[in-house]
Amino acid sequence: MKRNRNCHSTVTVGELVESFLRANQGFISDHTIEWYYYYLRPLREAIGDLEISGISTDQLLGVFHMLDDGEHSQFTLSNYVRSWRRFFRWCLDEGFINHNPAQKLRKPPLPKKSPAGISEDDLSRLLQAAQYSTLPERNTALILFLADTGARLGGIASLTLDHLDLVNRRAMVTEKGRGGKKERIVFLSPRVINALKTWLVVRGEQADRRVFLLSPNGIYHVLERLAKKAGVKGRWNPHSFRHAYARKLLREGVSIGVVSHLMGHSSVTVTLDFYGRFSGDELQMIYDKVMKD
Repeated sequence: MKRNRNCHSTVTVGELVESFLRANQGFISDHTIEWYYYYLRPLREAIGDLEISGISTDQLLGVFHMLDDGEHSQFTLSNYVRSWRRFFRWCLDEGFINHNPAQKLRKPPLPKKSPAGISEDDLSRLLQAAQYSTLPERNTALILFLADTGARLGGIASLTLDHLDLVNRRAMVTEKGRGGKKERIVFLSPRVINALKTWLVVRGEQADRRVFLLSPNGIYHVLERLAKKAGVKGRWNPHSFRHAYARKLLREGVSIGVVSHLMGHSSVTVTLDFYGRFSGDELQMIYDKVMKD
């Protein structure tokens, strides 16, 4: 129930952050809840004890400038602004405040480069480490599925046996998209199929129908342990596999429209914004491949 907008709320920023997270549970994914939890943390730590009705834009800028210390990337800083805007818009909609102090916050310009993906060397290190892990068959299949499908973390975690078609070399994943969850097909390379067949024999019959028997957090922690064991210094998080997948397709000369479909993007514009930039060496490689005799 919304509060009277004419009333000044005595509730604190910290209390409302917790209320905001609880109010969104069940409506957005657990991964998104964790995203908000992380990016709203500076507000809880810096101004969490202050009354929400007294928060000004200058105070928010003060917190932001403390974060803009050279240790945070432009992408991270942009995510702080994005989450704060959403939080204070919710506070306004619910009647806890009469104006939105985050409305005038501006996201910093993002660098004109594509997101970094996991390198081929680091991928090889992870696969090597997987061979000596507790469940080598599952971990190998998981890493290869991440690398060769471009599927999002949530889609891989929720993939069930009935949506896995090894005969036709494809799987149906359910991922977050505009307007809610959506299903899409991802295609399986020969090495993924072989790894999955090996894992499914070891997996055996389970009451849990998920292919990998892991939550999104579980997948993240598996990769984290393997990256540490393998001495990986570059990016290894689940989304870095997706970035590398897209970049590999584009370097191989696959059209941006086809890449957009394979990535499950809502429009080709999204693909262009994220992956449509190339270094001089990459452009040379693509040109040479297309123009070779």
